[in-house]
Amino acid sequence: MRPSTPELKSYFLEFQAQATQLGFRVILDSISAGMIGMHGLNFEELCAESDVLISIGGDGTLISTARRSIAYKKPILGINMGNLGFLTDLQKNEVEAFLPNLKSGSYTIAHHMMLEGKVIKENPEKNESLKTNMQSQRVQNNTSFFALNDIILTRLNDAGMIHLKAYIDGEYFNAYYGDGLIIATPTGSTAYNISAGGAVVYPFSKNILLTPICAHSLTQRPLILPDSFEIAITLGEQGCCNIVIDGQESKPLKFGEKITIYAKNEGVRLIHSPHWNYFKILKEKFHWGDFD
Repeated sequence: MRPSTPELKSYFLEFQAQATQLGFRVILDSISAGMIGMHGLNFEELCAESDVLISIGGDGTLISTARRSIAYKKPILGINMGNLGFLTDLQKNEVEAFLPNLKSGSYTIAHHMMLEGKVIKENPEKNESLKTNMQSQRVQNNTSFFALNDIILTRLNDAGMIHLKAYIDGEYFNAYYGDGLIIATPTGSTAYNISAGGAVVYPFSKNILLTPICAHSLTQRPLILPDSFEIAITLGEQGCCNIVIDGQESKPLKFGEKITIYAKNEGVRLIHSPHWNYFKILKEKFHWGDFD
């Protein structure tokens, strides 16, 4: 459940009663359980024992669940407690009618790619190519982090611009001067990406999106790449920038380090009702067609 929201207790008890009546066993993670005065399991134990993960909150809660559970490859059902969400399929008043479908398997599963990123200190050996470094370090470095929407490189404060050097499959291709750079999934195209002028991309497309944030040059435009490419970003000058992962976690990128990013196609599986329609959600969210 969404952190720091004890008012969800009454709804959880309602949901638990509905699910238990159908024969489901309902387990809470220890953080959510403690928040509402109940007993739960730590998240890893919960994932290991569960067949399905239920996220009660909004898109942010679901994204956090997806990022934390990626190693367990469990399908996730989102129950929306806020405004219309892109990822959370069910409104709470629709859950009771949907639970029999969950029991019988009358639902669809949507596969959303995620991004895997790593921060690596660059190899000082000048004779070894960046491409070779990237391939070997992917195996050697185990400090990966994952994003369902986006990985954003942005300046640490309000002063000045940052200079980023970008590589595709080890080949240098562009320098970005400005407030930063968004590397997004198609699922994340409707998040910060769209605010920065990026395209809306069908969420089940196999692409990586690069969108500059307030670029100094008007020739810097959003770029949509196949998901087979690996992206590497370094700082072009002394200093430090901030890496923001799905708006939920941040870490620094320092001069002399690089971040490598590539698509993780076995990302997250989201459960939807058979009647779920992405374009209907898009239309409602953005008020498209309101003047027809």
